[in-house]
Parts: sequence; C-alpha cells; structure tokens
Amino acid sequence: MAEKVRILPIWPSTPTGDDLSLFKSAKDDLFLDYLIQPVPALRGSPFRVIALRTRPEFICDYAFVPNPSKQSIFNAMEWALGDKDDPRAMTVLKQMKQIFGAGVREVD
Repeated sequence: MAEKVRILPIWPSTPTGDDLSLFKSAKDDLFLDYLIQPVPALRGSPFRVIALRTRPEFICDYAFVPNPSKQSIFNAMEWALGDKDDPRAMTVLKQMKQIFGAGVREVD
C-alpha cells in the first residue's frame, strides 16, 4: 500500500541545507501519518504557504518565517498543514483589508 503524500508549498523555493534539516526535525515532532513533499509555492495554489525570509510576490495565505528555527518551522507547518486559524498568519482576507480597508469581510 502506498503512503499518503501531502505537498507543502514553500516560498521562495524548496528548503535545502540547514533549512531542510529544520523542516525534517519539525516534521518529526508533528507526528503526521503521511509524508510531506516540499514544493515551490506558485501563484494560484490553493494550499497554505510557508514563506522563508521573504514574503510571496502574490496574494496567498502564508506563514512568514523571517528567522527560521525548529520552533518557528514547527509552528508554520502545524498551521500550513492544518485547518485552524492563527492570528500570526497572513491570509488573503487580511491582505485585501490592508489594500481596500476594513470593510472587506469576505473573498469569493
């Protein structure tokens, strides 16, 4: 039986070196029953994004990690792979409110 795999979009590119080690370590602490496949974040992706050191150049839901550590990657992965809200996350709705004002309540 094949193992389930879930993609995890990363901005600006998939992690390598020390960053990859942080992701692997954080993933072990999440106790997931599926594999994670980091992929480059792309405009229009329906998935939550983890942004390392720089914010995406397009509107999307993302967790900004300016200074990666095991704990910050753990927190970002927990949010990106889950369905719970986190006030630290930047959502499309928050971005639209910044652009168009507080009157924005939903995005279709």
